[in-house]
Formats: sequence, C-alpha cells, structure tokens
Amino acid sequence: MLDELDLEILLQLQKDGRLSHAAIGKEIGMTGPSVYARIKRMEQEGVIEGYTVVLNPAKLERGLVAFVRVMTSTGLEGDGAFEEFARKEPLIMECHDVDGEDSYILKVRTSSTQSLRVLLSRIRGFPAVSRTITSIVLQSIKEPPTGNLLEETKVERNKDVN
Repeated sequence: MLDELDLEILLQLQKDGRLSHAAIGKEIGMTGPSVYARIKRMEQEGVIEGYTVVLNPAKLERGLVAFVRVMTSTGLEGDGAFEEFARKEPLIMECHDVDGEDSYILKVRTSSTQSLRVLLSRIRGFPAVSRTITSIVLQSIKEPPTGNLLEETKVERNKDVN
C-alpha cells in the first residue's frame, strides 16, 4: 500500500523524472537515501514500471493524430493476428480491446493523411476486420503522458477519510 510520501515521490518523478533523490527529498522533507529506498521498493513492487522520455511528436513528423474504431466480424478467426500487428506497428500508439459496437479503438500518430490512408488500408486488409471509422484530431486539449493517476489517487483517499 502506498502512503502519502510514496505519492509525493511519484508526483515529483512524474513532473521531472530526472530529479535526483536528494532534490526530491528536499521538496518533500526526506533524505536522499530514504527517497532512494522508497523508489527501489516501488520499482520492485511494480508501481514504477520504467522510465521514459517525453518526445514532441510534431518535431518527429508524427503530428497527425487519429482515433480509429475497428469492428471485427464475430466468429471469424484473425483477431490474434490483428492484435499482433497492432502491437508491432509503430504508428499505432495505443490499441484497446473494447466492449460495445467496436472491437478495438486505436490511437495512431502519422506524418500525413497519406500515411494514415496507407495504415488504414493495411488494417482493413485483415480478414477479421469488417469496418473502420476514423476521426482525425484537430487539437488535443489535454494529453498528458500518463494522466493524473496520482491526483485521482489522492482524491479517492480523501473521500475515504471523510
């Protein structure tokens, strides 16, 4: 179970993953070695799964964002092949198996509508795929790299206390 200090450490790391243990400790009133020990524990427990860098997609020619709703035909084999394709395809940033009218929802980033068209043709080429519906993003209002998981956790904990 995470305590308030763990959440504060995670919040600091989420803001800037390059902060030293001493800098985090200074922010939250702990020593660097204590912060280090907590971070190591959270890594071992799987709370911290890894570290990454946040890239600017537009500067890497991936400025076009689209959401693709994928419907598959029930009873047809091939979802496994599609899922493997989605895992390996670098233009597909996210793939979610969903309930409802859609089978999958994809978040894709491409360099152009031409590149998106080619990707959609490849997706539609799977026998199990019966239909796709694509929405191109005009502007991203809120797109944090990991969301506000920590803020939600704090809010939920405060509800439990009150």
